Amino acid sequence: MTIAGAACALAAPFLSSGATRAKGAELGWFTAAVVVVVALGFARRRAVRIAAAVLGAIVAVAAIVQLLLDVQGGVPGADAPVLAIGAVAAAIGLTASTSWRVRPAGVLGVVVVAVAALLAPWGAESAATESETRFIRDLPSDPVTERPGGRQWAWQPPSDVTDVVAASYGVVVATADGRVTALEGSDGRENWHYARLGARVDALLPSADGRSVLAAFASKDDSSSKLLVMLDAESGAARFERVVPSVLVETRQVAVGTKTFTIRGDELVGYDVDDGEELWRWSPPEGCDSPFSLAAPARTVVLASLECAGKAGLVALDEVSGHERWRHEVRLSGQDSERLDVMAATTTGGATVWLRIVGRLVAPGSVTSGLFDTETGRLLPTPREPWLVRADAGALPLAEQQDGAKDTALEVVDTATGTTHPVDFSACPVRSAEATTAHTYLRACNDNGRDLTVVVQSWDGQPPAQIPVRLDGSGSLPDLYLVPAPGAIVVAREAHGGTPAPVVGLVG
Repeated sequence: MTIAGAACALAAPFLSSGATRAKGAELGWFTAAVVVVVALGFARRRAVRIAAAVLGAIVAVAAIVQLLLDVQGGVPGADAPVLAIGAVAAAIGLTASTSWRVRPAGVLGVVVVAVAALLAPWGAESAATESETRFIRDLPSDPVTERPGGRQWAWQPPSDVTDVVAASYGVVVATADGRVTALEGSDGRENWHYARLGARVDALLPSADGRSVLAAFASKDDSSSKLLVMLDAESGAARFERVVPSVLVETRQVAVGTKTFTIRGDELVGYDVDDGEELWRWSPPEGCDSPFSLAAPARTVVLASLECAGKAGLVALDEVSGHERWRHEVRLSGQDSERLDVMAATTTGGATVWLRIVGRLVAPGSVTSGLFDTETGRLLPTPREPWLVRADAGALPLAEQQDGAKDTALEVVDTATGTTHPVDFSACPVRSAEATTAHTYLRACNDNGRDLTVVVQSWDGQPPAQIPVRLDGSGSLPDLYLVPAPGAIVVAREAHGGTPAPVVGLVG
């Protein structure tokens, strides 16, 4: 066997074991196959070595095909290209082998394979990624637009819109072709874009301060995992990436704060938002549990549900250190087997959290449904039952009463003053999307699939304003986004198939 071939065959499985990300169970089979090929290559019988060479060629072809599919799917990871190089090296080494003596050609072969394996993940990543960044202005962004003026802009997305969030100097838009694009709020021009070609963007998670956006990419061929890429919201530069099980994204167990993003699995783990390094891990105190609940993004704390013997509530951890900052608990009575739900949701920007505890009897006077300041844990003015509080509409929570699907009463809660502002239904009896800012309530109305009206109600005594918006497109299952952002209030339509509707900005 030539030393180049033998050394390459031996090096292949060890190189693949150094990969940093796993793409699925099939990669395990590829690794095992390469190891088997190398092991058979040591056999004395020529027939066995020939069979190993044939098997090596088959594995090499399969690994290359898998690599091409992964690149085409937008999330190749690191294992696939390394295994492809290793499989090819094994096949070549066994085919060309004549002896096991060490020769310069063998040493050179090891070096070539090692360098190729180290460069392969970068090459695959480059082939699957498209990115255009911009310089960092390092200037304060415009305030969030609260009341649109008379000017509008429109941006035509390359494919169906899948998510829109406010960040940096405007909005960040995800589209079905695996592209993430930042638009300037004041005029709609593209600031930057990042794409995983062939993948799809399942979610955009902005940081509480709008300086970072975590994009979750999914391969169309692999539903078991998602690739999280942390993007600088101002420049579009990718800071780091991490593969996580799909279920963590789909059940909203990932949250982004100001300096930390957290992933909730068996433990709650905090990672640095700039470089992805692990900062801390948290588990419930002895005798307590942290039952399943949705991650609630906040400013400088991480919120986790807590259930201990005879009590339950919410704990706030400092996002940098992971140490407890405050806790709200209620005393429970009844059997431990009875249902208990601890639910928490935060407003846009993470300043306020709505906590609701249901399922068991509690001590008299306990607060089981309340709004709290996320920084201090201070109880804020909260509507009493039977009002249902919704915190996810924007900067201010909504309190509503419903009869079936029809609103009977709706109020915006000013958590700073305790004042509630009733919403006038007369201008828009049926809502299709809504949002709140610090001083206004916005609702998308009269959507006929081509046009709609945005109704704006403020608390300064002015009558509600009605702003027509052209949002023409085609496709099935349309959904609307109404996003107050720096520079504009942005309206977008999510649809599947057909011609994508434009993203429209109502400039303040």
